Amino acid sequence: MARTLRPHRAVLDEIAGLWHVPALRSAGPPRLRVGLRALHLGGVWVAALACPPTSFARTVRLIHRYDPQVCHVLHMRRGQATLDTGRRRTRVGAGQMVLMDSSRPYSGQFDGPTGAHSFVIVQFSRAVLQLQPRSVQRLHVAPVPLGPGMGVALSRWLSDITARAHEFAQADGPFLTDVTTSLIASVLRGAVSPDDALLPEDRRQALRTQIRQFVRRHLADPLTPDDIAAAHQMSRRTLYSLFEEDGLTVAAWIRRERLERCRRDLADPRLAGQPIHSIAARWGFPDKAHFSRAFRSAYGAAPRDFRRRATPHASTTTLRPGTTTAP
Repeated sequence: MARTLRPHRAVLDEIAGLWHVPALRSAGPPRLRVGLRALHLGGVWVAALACPPTSFARTVRLIHRYDPQVCHVLHMRRGQATLDTGRRRTRVGAGQMVLMDSSRPYSGQFDGPTGAHSFVIVQFSRAVLQLQPRSVQRLHVAPVPLGPGMGVALSRWLSDITARAHEFAQADGPFLTDVTTSLIASVLRGAVSPDDALLPEDRRQALRTQIRQFVRRHLADPLTPDDIAAAHQMSRRTLYSLFEEDGLTVAAWIRRERLERCRRDLADPRLAGQPIHSIAARWGFPDKAHFSRAFRSAYGAAPRDFRRRATPHASTTTLRPGTTTAP
């Protein structure tokens, strides 16, 4: 899922491929290092980059040749970038982000006076934004400040997941994708007028995404449909109708998510010393027999057998308080 490349010319080529531009042309002195940490999450990828002064362009000719119909969000951490669409020329500084649409031409360069630039790029399908086309056009290459609230939350989230890219498993992909795209969409919706925000037919989908994120954050807590409905200021009937569109009841969806967290923890060799019943209880299954039946029904194996196959070489030693392992 995660990939880190050593600093050399191949990194610029890798970035160009991810960004769908022909090439990145570095004008910086050779002493400045180029680095890339890429986190691939299926249909979304997040990359933390560092580079010297560098130029890039996505031309009309290139768009006609190939257009993946994706958006890129560029979040500047250090340095600055100058972007040009032919009609608009803007500067993006540290603490700001900018949206770039692969279907619209632009050119740019990292040209901050310090000579060193670091930033994060996120690529995702345009449909993820759930914005009116005119809003996407209005936001294209327009700086968006990451101020208090959701902006700061997005900045910290991108910094954290790129720094810890090597710690995530494949099973974490859907959760990381949902949180990343939801935060980006929230920040961008805040940058346009309410009338330009969500497409009417997408409002229910956006609400379902918001509810799913809420539930995932509280899976370890006692959680009832009434709690979820109250937190989102809706009736229980409305909540049920939102989940029915996905073909699941609220309870069934919550149980599936909790079982998936149990499956992930049982497959983690770092948790091999934790009793199965403790893991199950943490995720809302206090009854051992009930958990065993539910897990077998979902994954075709008893929890103990699944763990044995998933972590064949893991130690099952449980450390007690005050004990240490040998260096």
